[in-house]
Amino acid sequence: MFKQLFLISSFLFFLSCNTSTVDTSSMSKTENSIYGDLKNNSLSVKFDSDDKISVYRNLAEKPILTQNAKQNFRPFLHPIVSPNGKGLFTQYSPGHHKHQTGIYWGFTRVNGSDADDETLKKWFYAEMGGKTIPKEIKNKLGRDFFHHPTNNFYNDTTDYWIRENIQINNSEGDTVSWEISYNMLDASGETIMVETQAWSIFINDGMYFLDLEWTGDAKQDITINEFEYGGLFVRMPWFKGIKGSAENGQRKINGDAEGEKSHWVNVGMEIDGMSDFGNITIFDNPQNSGFPHPWRVDGNLGVGPSRSIDGDWTINKGDKEIIKHRLIVHQGDFNDAKTHTLFEEYAGMYGVGAMWDIYRDEGYKEKFLGPEEAVKAMTSNEDFEVSAFAAEPLITQPMAFTWDDKGRLWIAENLDYETRGNGFSSDGNSKILILEDLDSDGKADTAKVFLSGVAFPSAIAVGFDGLYLGAPPNLIFIPDANQDDIGEVENAEILLTGWGIRDRHETINSFHWGPDGWLYGLEGFATPSMIRKPDKDTKLYGHNDPFPDDIFEKDGVYIDGGVWRFHPKTKEFEIVAHGFSNPWGIDYDSKGQMFITACVIPHAFHVVQGGVYHRQGGKHVNPYVYSDIRTIVDHRHRSAHGGARIYLSDSYPEEHYGKLFMANIHEHAVLSDELIKKGSSFIATHSEDFMKANNAQFIGFSMELGPDGNLYVLDWHDADICGNDVVHKDTGRLYKIEPKISLANNFENRYSDLNTLDDLELAEFQTNKSSWHARRARTILQKRSYQRDISSQSIDFLKNLLNNSENSDHRLRALWSLHVISKYVDTDFEKLLNDKDEYIRGWSIKHIAEDKNVSDDILEKFKTLSDTDLSPFVRLELASAVQRVDFDRRWDVLESLVLKSQDIKDNNIPHMIWFALEPLVALNPTRSLNIANISEIPMITEYVARRLADAEILTPLVENLKTSNKKDILLEGMLASVEGNLEIKPPSNWDSVYDLLKNDNKSKEKALQISQLFGSNEATVEFIKILKDKSQSIEKRTKSLNSISLKSPDELYSIIPSLIVEKEMRIPAIRSIQNLQEKGDFIYPILYNYEDKGDIIPLEYEDFSSQEKLAIIQMMASQNSTAKILLNTLKSEKIPKRDVPNYVARQMRRVLGSGFLEYWGPLEKVAEEKMLAYNKYSALLTKDALIKADIAAGKQTYAGLCGQCHIMFGEGGKIGPELTGSNRTDLEYLLYNILNPNSDVQDDYLMVLVTTREGMTYAGNIVSENDRSITMRTVGQEGIVLLKSNIQSREVQSVSMMPEGLLDWMPDQEIINLIGFLQSSEEISSN
Repeated sequence: MFKQLFLISSFLFFLSCNTSTVDTSSMSKTENSIYGDLKNNSLSVKFDSDDKISVYRNLAEKPILTQNAKQNFRPFLHPIVSPNGKGLFTQYSPGHHKHQTGIYWGFTRVNGSDADDETLKKWFYAEMGGKTIPKEIKNKLGRDFFHHPTNNFYNDTTDYWIRENIQINNSEGDTVSWEISYNMLDASGETIMVETQAWSIFINDGMYFLDLEWTGDAKQDITINEFEYGGLFVRMPWFKGIKGSAENGQRKINGDAEGEKSHWVNVGMEIDGMSDFGNITIFDNPQNSGFPHPWRVDGNLGVGPSRSIDGDWTINKGDKEIIKHRLIVHQGDFNDAKTHTLFEEYAGMYGVGAMWDIYRDEGYKEKFLGPEEAVKAMTSNEDFEVSAFAAEPLITQPMAFTWDDKGRLWIAENLDYETRGNGFSSDGNSKILILEDLDSDGKADTAKVFLSGVAFPSAIAVGFDGLYLGAPPNLIFIPDANQDDIGEVENAEILLTGWGIRDRHETINSFHWGPDGWLYGLEGFATPSMIRKPDKDTKLYGHNDPFPDDIFEKDGVYIDGGVWRFHPKTKEFEIVAHGFSNPWGIDYDSKGQMFITACVIPHAFHVVQGGVYHRQGGKHVNPYVYSDIRTIVDHRHRSAHGGARIYLSDSYPEEHYGKLFMANIHEHAVLSDELIKKGSSFIATHSEDFMKANNAQFIGFSMELGPDGNLYVLDWHDADICGNDVVHKDTGRLYKIEPKISLANNFENRYSDLNTLDDLELAEFQTNKSSWHARRARTILQKRSYQRDISSQSIDFLKNLLNNSENSDHRLRALWSLHVISKYVDTDFEKLLNDKDEYIRGWSIKHIAEDKNVSDDILEKFKTLSDTDLSPFVRLELASAVQRVDFDRRWDVLESLVLKSQDIKDNNIPHMIWFALEPLVALNPTRSLNIANISEIPMITEYVARRLADAEILTPLVENLKTSNKKDILLEGMLASVEGNLEIKPPSNWDSVYDLLKNDNKSKEKALQISQLFGSNEATVEFIKILKDKSQSIEKRTKSLNSISLKSPDELYSIIPSLIVEKEMRIPAIRSIQNLQEKGDFIYPILYNYEDKGDIIPLEYEDFSSQEKLAIIQMMASQNSTAKILLNTLKSEKIPKRDVPNYVARQMRRVLGSGFLEYWGPLEKVAEEKMLAYNKYSALLTKDALIKADIAAGKQTYAGLCGQCHIMFGEGGKIGPELTGSNRTDLEYLLYNILNPNSDVQDDYLMVLVTTREGMTYAGNIVSENDRSITMRTVGQEGIVLLKSNIQSREVQSVSMMPEGLLDWMPDQEIINLIGFLQSSEEISSN
């Protein structure tokens, strides 16, 4: 609003530097020794004077950080010494802004009144320039604490700050802390607010982590007036001409980040005395009101979050506002991917997810641009230009596109798409179009309809005289035998069926022909599918057909996230890789290496056949994976990438060749990454923002490389960028990005119909720089080989190219071509296993293993390669190929691969070895332990031990510990398993081996932990000692309590009362009661007040918090004896019925039988009741009523009612879906889901009731499962491991954990307050 005004602030550059208030003698070059041992992270904090607190690293000579807190001077941090001890990261009172003092807090306009732009422009900086401001104007401007660190500053003699308190809270240890409080004064000297800054610091990984909790205690009504800065501020040592930048979490830099909302900002610059940059990263906190805040990023790289940019905000008299931030001080090159990870650890996924709502709002607020207007708004690499190849009305709602052999562009118009969760066939007019540019003017002129009426087309590929169409639940081949461009629907063949549609963004997508002749595709994790061959019930779906509800009722191949492939001749289907989030976009490089792009999680992965990869959520199909393959990216962007295309053509300058291009929905851009080889994999590092749409309604998610050598990007184009709605039903664009001066060679047949070329001409295309022509030519040769013999001339050409060419890429293309036309067999590939080119060797391995029929002779060659081959790529292909070999024939290759210590840190190889080895471990423990003992890859050793322990094959594992030189690693794996199975019994040889391990310094600690988990008396004594020791961490004491509770519960009788008194131990102590024989000794004192209860439990039910009450209720509901007590207290109204959630009621029905319903009533409401309730609450929740809602009171209701199950604003449980990013502002949507909690429940959120043989009943979700146990998540409790052998019954309910009738017991005002909070877009701080 005021940006033009603050250009005036540049006059401050000439102001003189005033350093009289702080000693700056330490601002010279520094030496490591005086700042302590950099390898020792212990800290101490002490008073260096009455007004100065200093933090020292391990009692060093000089401090690394100083807190200045003079009596009447605004508190500030300065100097801060770099973590390596070589430079100073803060600046005090620089000449360009003398009021700026290192790191400080100051609001700019406090309790001003309406000041228009003209008034601010004329007067705000007048006093700093020596002018006198009229009193009435000064009142409008408000009190300025930002520019007045003390009195007599900028001609203002009044006091602003009076220190009230300064204290050290924790003086020594890994984390130290202190706090300071100041009175903020008005012009008359009256306190208007008490500001408290509570700081703590710890060191990790060579970085300082500073946590700030700022509290404003309002003594008067406080208004922080709209302004473009004010609050926390960081001043690093900037000077004119310095190298440096500020970058936010949305990758906006310097001026582009000014005023923008973000969850973090990093400022980095040159530092005197250092070769590396110095950086200070500031994190916003999801608990802060208004999160994420807009930020000030000034022209001198001063930065700070400033909520007032969004307008006035208030703190009422008597209220407290709490604002939290984390600052990370570090040196070196800034790494946004690492920062993103650190932020997730600090703030949780909501910290990142909250930005999605902002992105969505941007789309709705954005001006709609027509296609040509949109092109004018775009910016790109200066050597390129963008044009609209096709747009509405020619195409609308395009979801996929591809090229055919004639160089024509095919589009899948998905007009059936409605929202992510709804819509399948209601439009009935989805089409497959063929676009042509007849006049060669760079724009499509005509659109033929190849096919219409097939519901929900989401993926297409042209080949083999027809169209491969992904239209869930089916993969369909639509032939066009006579090539008249009209799909022969009557001859359509359903090749496969079973794809789901739960999340329309994650169904079958991104078809792509691989170099091996298979059709590849993708599937998202939130849309599970069961892929199988069609049967008599399989059909094509058209207008108004319902989506089938039986896709999981027949056997098939399960997939819930991953890469798959289908062979056009053999009709085989395979899962290539499991995992990911919502992958959309797949391609391979010149060496045939596969890459996919994804959303939410890091955006790019190198995909290897047989790999298991990072999942956004849910559990892996194989519970014994233990860990998965991670991303290759070293940076982060806004979420939602799609349309991976590796540039392999001749139009673009050479520097772009081999780069990965992808569209980004949330950044409204096309980005590129450089793929740098590392070991068997790659590092994807950001190359450039290749094209920016500069319009928030650009939704690019698919890309293609065209026959002209240019990249094309599909734009769904809509105001709702998350696809929760379709605002513009009749839009859709396809843009071409081409160089201003094309380098494309107009070679013969470049724009011809490739089907008209003979075999030799197609074979010769394998040497063309245009990968589009090489790939299309290879697919045509593959098709022809199914119909007739390929000409001998073309085969000879390909063989000669493979055997004699010096060009590795050409040789690979020849190899792939000979493979797809079946002119190379295993004996031919066997000869190539000794080829000089690692990729020829690797692809020969892959081709040999394709049919899963590897001969003994070739397997021996594989063993030789695993012994001797120096290429990590070859070793990767061996680890992949051996997964396709029978179990008993894998050993020799695996025993060789584990000997390569150079692969320890490889991104792929250790995992791929494990994926091949895992199914063998329990079958042959002796040979598996041999691999564990000889392995030079620690992960393999650890996982073998863990897998044996998971299979409860403990005796040979323990015996092996006597002689193994990998004891500590084996124990690590064993411990990981035993920790999840507290009922496991020690093998007979454990005690004797444990006696040996106790004397091994590397092994004794883990051995003791395992012995404790085996339930030894020595362990129980140790656990009780830890439990009683309040100096131990809560986590360690809770683990001890849990172990005693399961192994020796009788030992707890004397301890539980004191634990329940401790606030932090109260809930774990309540839960432990359920394992006691005489539970009533504690339950009755909690529920009833009687004179002789004494000190058993000095608290009553009413004294407990809502979470603690829930723990009491859950504990009592889990067994018959205590559930009866609970029922009686409900009948007597000692416990209100409203305190018992619906899922606990279902649990009690399971425990007590149907007689419980005589008291409780029906657990489910009928439709008529729901409609009456809907009408009632719709009438209650008017706009006027919600405006007056008490949001803070609503938050309290939410915490007790909903917060145990749902995450919102970064807080809560994981039983149900996160609410932060949901469509909460829509009252109809909100009421529908509250009143109909079971209308559409994903499998992961269905309630499961599990009853053990001891009579314990648990209600929750299944988190993971293996052959031995399940792990449950219940409300308020993670990771309950239950042995399957001890489970009496397990029932998956058809409902979620969320109760019906949630609002029935609530007064009207409480309902209004709750809905008001649920609709709030900002977190509400707790007073």
